[in-house]
Order: sequence, then structure tokens, then C-alpha cells
Amino acid sequence: MPNPPIPKAPDGYYHPETELDVIALVQYAAANGLTVRVRGATHSVAWSIYTDPVDQLPLNQTLVVKPPAGNNINIVFDKMMAVEWLNDTGLVEVEAGCHLGKNPYDPFNASTLENSFLYQAFLEGWGVDIVGGITHQTVSGFTGTGSAGGSIMYGYNNITAFRVVDGAGNASWIERDTDPEFDAMLTSLGLLGVITKMRFQLIPMYNIRGTQVTSTTEFEETDPKYIQCPIDLFGPGRDGRPSMQQFLTDQPYSRMTWWPQKGVERVQIWRAERVERSDQDLVPYEEFTQDFVGQTEAFFAAVIFVLAGNTSLPIIFSLLKQKANRYIENVKTLGGKGAPNKPGRALGAVAVSGIGILIASVVGAIPGLIHKLYPTLLPLFDAKTKKTILKGTNKKDNVLHFHDWYWRSLCMDNTADDVLLCTEFCEIWVPIQYSEQAMNVMQNMFTTKGAEAIGWYAQEVYAAQASTAWLNPSYSDGTDEYKGGVIRFDVYWYRDNPGYPNGEGEFFQQYWDTLRAAGIPFRHHWGKYIPAYDLDGWAQYYRENLPKFDDFMALRQQRDPKNVFFTCYWQSRLLGPAAMAKNCLAEPAAAIGRDS
Repeated sequence: MPNPPIPKAPDGYYHPETELDVIALVQYAAANGLTVRVRGATHSVAWSIYTDPVDQLPLNQTLVVKPPAGNNINIVFDKMMAVEWLNDTGLVEVEAGCHLGKNPYDPFNASTLENSFLYQAFLEGWGVDIVGGITHQTVSGFTGTGSAGGSIMYGYNNITAFRVVDGAGNASWIERDTDPEFDAMLTSLGLLGVITKMRFQLIPMYNIRGTQVTSTTEFEETDPKYIQCPIDLFGPGRDGRPSMQQFLTDQPYSRMTWWPQKGVERVQIWRAERVERSDQDLVPYEEFTQDFVGQTEAFFAAVIFVLAGNTSLPIIFSLLKQKANRYIENVKTLGGKGAPNKPGRALGAVAVSGIGILIASVVGAIPGLIHKLYPTLLPLFDAKTKKTILKGTNKKDNVLHFHDWYWRSLCMDNTADDVLLCTEFCEIWVPIQYSEQAMNVMQNMFTTKGAEAIGWYAQEVYAAQASTAWLNPSYSDGTDEYKGGVIRFDVYWYRDNPGYPNGEGEFFQQYWDTLRAAGIPFRHHWGKYIPAYDLDGWAQYYRENLPKFDDFMALRQQRDPKNVFFTCYWQSRLLGPAAMAKNCLAEPAAAIGRDS
């Protein structure tokens, strides 16, 4: 085999500097029977991002740094992050490796706030309509998996064109107003070519203003520590409070975090609206405040989840040491309440983590104790403990108020450390009109099966606008049941739990089975955990539930006839093992049938 056109770096990646480098790598792969994939911020599961695993490595999780071994080509665009303004009306071209915001987990140390897309746009007075729960992703990665923010009013509709290198190494622009392939590119999964640039038509910069409240799940007030639930979560709406569907439809931006465990039974409701841009009286939203207190809170939350999900004392102790080290490092870099200087913060974090590990070791040694304590411990992290005064007012209450630039606070999970709170999930997209039925079906499952169905983490409930993107889970032609948008259920899984949650008989299957048994249609977010069993059956399910599926696959074959981008993972998921190409049949059975 000849040498590749640019060298592979010691980290296992190719780091092209220009589109010509990308073209050469794709042509080299096509000529030598190799596959090409591009990583962004790795907020999708590893096997959906990289070339296929070798000896089951890397593990199929998010935030995997090391690519698979072997000759296949894994690209990172840390040298292709430029932003170029085309005019003074917000038209801009952005190279594919540019992150939306700063990526704090970037192993290449290329991502900064200053070179991030949204920050550069902000300085010029421009913005996008929506962002997701975080802004660590690259512009191309966020788009390619069909990711979305929490809104039916607004979608990620600022993209006007893609610059793409196809499987033969041909580069071209695919434009919204002229190319019928544009809607296929909007959720391409990296299967239609390598995106090297994107073009955006931005909108004037804006702020958001909003609140977060914590309440019981019951409609009537049952606990004086909490406000009355502002949503009729399981009903059609009454007494001036909206149904779940109405709430998600009417709010410009919203998110609900649901803790259905017995004795907890709380929801945290975040909502916001657009207001005129201002640099005055800003109160950023922070899920965990970036100070000693906030980081300590995140550490103890991590301790609870480690204990709740594991039973092996050696594993628990190892994980707790990992969390303590991360907590100490975080505190060293932050301002602090009660610890005014860096040495003081570090010593305080060491002391707190030592006490935390000691207490956790005792709790972990007593089987079932953490689960009994869980309803008491978890509410300590509710917003009710975070009384705030909104700048410019005298208002002080149990409501968390915020007013900030959209790019800093609309991404409400940016301040949650993903080493301490290592969250994986499946994301289930349901037509919005099924909201009441789906909420009741899930609540009934939780009530009937208890911890087996709920686990020891949260459910997140979002909305998303209908999309014209062919493989997007909210795809609609404007006449079908997805035309009004979707309600999205993010079922959380703590990454440090043993095993994988998407195999046959594992944690996520009961959610998919329950919705199918109830006749509730749904689709999957492609970058998160999707079923790793009955792959032929699920491939047929995707084909039946995505009207443009066959059109996408035909276009994929046209643009990539040698399967340069079509890894065995994606062949098995989209086609099923029976229809996979011959070059994938030698893959280990586990890589085809079960993520492990």
C-alpha cells in the first residue's frame, strides 16, 4: 500500500490543513479500499463517529479521544477552523472544524472562546436562531447528526450551503436555494461526503431572559418547599396551566428535567424568551456555578451517581478517586466562595473530596443504603436552594432568574462538567400531539416497574421544530404527523455505570418497547445510543418511519459508490446485517450486533 498523501500524526489522526489535503485523503482511501471519517467534539457515541472499531476498541461511548487502530483514515479539523465574513449582512463561511463555542474537552488544545463561531459572530453583532444544550460541538458535527435545541418556534435554520468532498474526491457547494440534495445534507451522518465549509445567514444578535423553577410532578401543591407545578404534566391543561404540549409549543425556548423516582418526583422547568441585545445587568444561567460552591455541588452529585449505579467497592473507590481528582483540578482554575485564593481553593477541594470519599465508602459498603437515601439527597441540588436576586429588581424567591447573551446561557448544560457528570443517553423524538399520551405511558411504566424503569438519573424533555432534513428525526413534508414538531425524551445513563444500555434486554429497550406497544410513533437521534439488537428489524423500522430514507440511501450510493464513508457500524444500523456490503461481513459479531 502506498504512503498516504499527508502523514498520520502520532495521535492516530490525520490533520489536514486545506481542502486539497482532504481531497487527497479521500482519493487515497478510495484507491486502497479504506474508510474515512471525521471527528468533531465526540459528543456522539464513538462508533457513529470513527472508522470501525478494532478488537472492539474504542468503547462505544461519547468523548472518546483515541481513534481506532489500523489503516483507515480518521480526520480531525483542528487546523481548519477559519471564519470568513462575506458581507456586512451576516453572511459568513465557516470551516468545518470551528466549534460553536469553546470546547473544554478538546484534546488538541485548538478550541478557544475567541476562535469559536458564536463568539466571533457575537462580536460582529450576529447570532443563530438556536443552540443545543451545549456549544462544544463543531459546526459540522452539530448539524450532521440532526441535533437540535429546545424550541418549536426556532430551528437551526441559518445554514445556506455546504462545501462537500464526495467519495470520489470531488468538491462542490451544495446550496439551499438551488440544490435538491441540500435537505439530505442537513442530517448526513457523514455518509454523503466530508464537509469542509458551511455558509450561514445569521440574524441580529439577541439576549434571552428566563427562569428556572423546581416543583413536584403533581398538579396540586403537595410540598411547601416547592412551588406548584406550572404545567399539567399528564393532562390536557386546566386552571390556567398548560398541558405539556401547549407549554412546549408556546415557549420560545424550554427544557424540563424530570426526576420520577419514588420520594423524589420533581421536575425542573427552564424557560426563556428573546429580548433585545444588552450588555447591562447580565445574570448568566449556570447549571453549576463556576466557583468553589458550584463545583463542590457537582462533585457530590457525581458521588451520588457513582454509588447509585455501582455495587463493586473497588470500582466505586476507583471512580471516586477519579471524580475527586477532576474536582480538585476544576477548583484550582475557578473563583471561589469561602476560599479566596488558588492555594486555599485547592486545599479546600482536597479536604472536601477526602471527606466525600470517606463518607461515600461507608455508604457504598452497605448494600442498598444509597437508594434509600436517594430521595433525601437528590433535592439538595434543586433550584430551591439557589435563591437569587435578579439585577435591577428587589425580587428574591425560589425562582432562578437569568438574563444573558443567548450564546452563553441558551446552552444550559455548558457548565456541567462531563467528567464529573458523565451523561450518556438515548434521545426519543415523538410527534408533539402525542405528548400527553407519551407522558402518561412513561409515568405508568415508572409507577409499575419502579427503579428498574427509572434508574437513578433523570429524564430530560425538550421540543424541536419540524425539519425538512431527510434523515432528521423530526422530518416532515408539512402534511404528516410530525408537521407540528416533536417532544423529545432524553433518557439519561451515567457513563460510569457497568455495561451498555442499548443492547437486548438492557435499560433503554423498555422505553422503545413501551412506546411501540402503545402505538406511539418515534424516531432516534442518530448520534446517541440507538438499538444494538435486532438490527434487521430496526433497519426496517427506520425505512418505514422516515419517508425519505430510500432517497437518502440512493443518494449516498451515488455520492459514495466505494463506501468510503459507509462504515460497518452504519451499514449494520441502516441496512441490517443481512444487507451489509461484503467488505463488512468479516467484522466481529459483537461489532455488528451489540455495542460492547
